[in-house]
Amino acid sequence: MPPSLKKTFKVKLYTRSMLYGLLKFALSYATRKYFVHINILNEDKIPADKPVILLPNHRSAFMDPIVIASQIKRTTYFLVRGESFNNPTMVKLFNRLKMIPIYRREYDPDKIGQNKDIFKYCHQLMEKKGCLMIFPEGICQTKYTLAPLKAGTARIALEAEAKNDYKLDIHLIPVGINYSNPHRFRGNLTIDIGDPIKPSDYKARYEENQWEAVNELTASIEEELLKRIVTVEDQDQIRTVINIEKLYQGDTPNHVFNNGDWHQTRKGINAFIDKNKKLDDDAFKQFEIRLSSYVGTLQRLGVEKNASLINQSGRKISRLIVLKFLMLIVGFPLFIVSFLLHVLPFQMTRILSLKVVKRVDFMGSVSMALGLLVFTIFGTLETYFVHQVFQNWWITAGFFLIWPSLGLLAYGYLAEWVKLREAYRWIRVGTKRLSILKKLKKDKKALLAYLESAQAL
Repeated sequence: MPPSLKKTFKVKLYTRSMLYGLLKFALSYATRKYFVHINILNEDKIPADKPVILLPNHRSAFMDPIVIASQIKRTTYFLVRGESFNNPTMVKLFNRLKMIPIYRREYDPDKIGQNKDIFKYCHQLMEKKGCLMIFPEGICQTKYTLAPLKAGTARIALEAEAKNDYKLDIHLIPVGINYSNPHRFRGNLTIDIGDPIKPSDYKARYEENQWEAVNELTASIEEELLKRIVTVEDQDQIRTVINIEKLYQGDTPNHVFNNGDWHQTRKGINAFIDKNKKLDDDAFKQFEIRLSSYVGTLQRLGVEKNASLINQSGRKISRLIVLKFLMLIVGFPLFIVSFLLHVLPFQMTRILSLKVVKRVDFMGSVSMALGLLVFTIFGTLETYFVHQVFQNWWITAGFFLIWPSLGLLAYGYLAEWVKLREAYRWIRVGTKRLSILKKLKKDKKALLAYLESAQAL
């Protein structure tokens, strides 16, 4: 590697890094606590013994590389912004974490020439059947869009294949990262792994015209990546998508948009909206107005997050309220213990995140990283205190193991109280509830009828 690059970049291929292994284990654990549900689709499409370039979309700053690298089995190298490699101390840390600098003209114009050396390093990584992660958009954005892809990935892959007579069998893997909300604790995450794209298939085109081959390969990557994520041209449209999801709350799960996973359902709803706006925009606008009014009524009644209540009789809701209340009362002592053990780290993480984060796309990743640090410190201190009190290693080990689960129990307990409060509000509507309920059911029936008829077109 040229001396100019060695000054800032000294990682050796496939050196073992204890720090990387420990951090991957810790972040894998933190990720599974941060999200309430993680679904990885088609993980078998990432080969274990081939050179691989992972190509995710980029919607949540540090969260995106964390969720991919921590949830797949392969050791992953990362291309990251070169301007982060200006501090010698941070360079050593980044090297151990298998981060590779890539320089951008707008930030490091005097270092842009070093990218040729970086590309050569990536070629070596592919020759050793390594796994590299590149965000092909080149930017992070929280919008439901896919920015035009940069050509760097295709260049790296095609140049590496050409240098090795197209025998490397590089697999370009588009990876769709889908969050219900990346910045909110206990959301959903779906990682949708696409079909591999092989640069060697572009051999003839590359030998004929390199730039056209690069552009065609980039277009193929974009096409496959778009299949794995929800994209919305009009950002206001996502509100309609979510409102349609709320419309189906409490309904049979096998409705016309359900394809198994929540993000597939969201994609189906979004595709339906796009189609019907083109077919009859005026009719769809009227539907959106009625749908917005329906959801607005749920909000005013305080049951937006528990809309299934409108499908249940007052007697059934009353029984549910009593049963849930009794269960919460029985669980109250355990909740108090769990709450007291975790209220300080929860609040400290929230306060620190609000102080540290300046950009919304960093909120989720910073909150998770700070939470991992803060909760580790508090968990260790409280475990030490328990050991001092009981002087029993079995009790100490048991407390340490169940401590994280107790925090989730306290969080879930509070969520159940919110649901109980919503049900109680609904019952308190009293005699007016019958007329409101009648109107809501009528509106919902009409809205569902429109959706099902329009879907059949």
